[in-house]
Amino acid sequence: MKCPFCGFEFDEPDKSTCAGCGKLHSCNMQKCPNCKYEIPKETKLEKLLRGVFK
Repeated sequence: MKCPFCGFEFDEPDKSTCAGCGKLHSCNMQKCPNCKYEIPKETKLEKLLRGVFK
């Protein structure tokens, strides 16, 4: 996955830093381990396309 904010590429998001925002406990957002920008999870179609065009 590539962070749209800083451009950092990572495989697994840092799930240990997410403690919930108080509104939703399972918001399905991922955090970039580099800049902590919150990114929505990739859909299966996005993963497929990323694999095809990589």
